Amino acid sequence: MFKTAACIFIFLGCTFMGFSKAFSYRARREELENTLELVRILNLEISYRKDSLKKTFERVSGMKKSWFAEMLKSCGKYLEEGRSIENAWECALKDNSDTCPLLERDVEILKDISMGIGRSDTGGQKKIFEPAMERLLSNIAEARQEESRSGKMYKGMGAACGIVISIVII
Repeated sequence: MFKTAACIFIFLGCTFMGFSKAFSYRARREELENTLELVRILNLEISYRKDSLKKTFERVSGMKKSWFAEMLKSCGKYLEEGRSIENAWECALKDNSDTCPLLERDVEILKDISMGIGRSDTGGQKKIFEPAMERLLSNIAEARQEESRSGKMYKGMGAACGIVISIVII
């Protein structure tokens, strides 16, 4: 009786661990897609509305619930304190890094955006945002492949490990 219950719990635990690891791949893909959408909106807002960056960040951050939206909200608060855009962006990235589902190479794209945002005219802004959006698209395609390949693998491995350990216990 005890062995059977232990086997069931071990199987469920291993399966859960496999699914939670697979979920991290999905979370990265979803966050990249949300980030790309918000970067596109941010580009349009900066180019056509011509509001202050603080107002723009607050407005764009309210359009979606995601990690990048929270980062924009934090950046707007830092701008309100009188910090430079580069400093506000860096501090916002650091503050929100604990909950970030993105890889370091994904975050590097976002860091590159801060180097020129708010410094140039509309044409200059496009030169900053367009390469960033292309790189995000490339990372989304890669994240989809990883999710498909590695996600299935971790789900299967979790269940398989649970079965093997249960068999060894019996």
